[in-house]
Amino acid sequence: ITVAAYSYMALVPIIQPMAIKAVTTKHERRIRMTYKAEGVSKTTKILFPIIITIIAGFIAPISLPLVGFLMFGNLLRECGVLDRLSNTAQNELVNIVSILLGLTISVKLQADQFLNIQTLMIIAFGLFAFIMDSVGGVLFAKLLNLFRKDKINPMIGAAGISAFPMSSRVIQKMATDEDPQNFVLMYAVGANVSGQIGSVIAGGLLLSFFGA
Repeated sequence: ITVAAYSYMALVPIIQPMAIKAVTTKHERRIRMTYKAEGVSKTTKILFPIIITIIAGFIAPISLPLVGFLMFGNLLRECGVLDRLSNTAQNELVNIVSILLGLTISVKLQADQFLNIQTLMIIAFGLFAFIMDSVGGVLFAKLLNLFRKDKINPMIGAAGISAFPMSSRVIQKMATDEDPQNFVLMYAVGANVSGQIGSVIAGGLLLSFFGA
């Protein structure tokens, strides 16, 4: 499962453009969205991770370890009084953890453990789900456009997955490929963050149901 998950992350720049182009037109991909930067109060920035953690705990308690760490990192950055810890977490710590995670996954890539029916089925089902997530997000954005005067670029919907921040970068690249003056990164990042949080909670719910 771990290998499959990280395989999808690596394949985002390949899979998403194909899935998005299959259900959008060139005109839709060129839709521009006006971004108005609005200030966010420090209180809101601090309350956000706390409230998300509490809500996730009520909805899917099993997801709390992952949601808690995500929100703890956010709180370290936004509280403004733990700069040293925040900088360490963003740089040295994340690099060390990435190396250890890569080493841990690599030792599982032995042929007898990886090339079996169960693992290949997990990869196949996961790949199908990943593609349908992207397509579903695009189609939902197109549905919303039927009722909106200011149209949403449908590609934003595809960013609502857990592959953060890779997916939002892919969406921005696709937008600039179609129109060099089209900047949708901030909207894509917002959808990407929502998808990351939502996928963790949804995964926690599934683990709770099937684990029981």
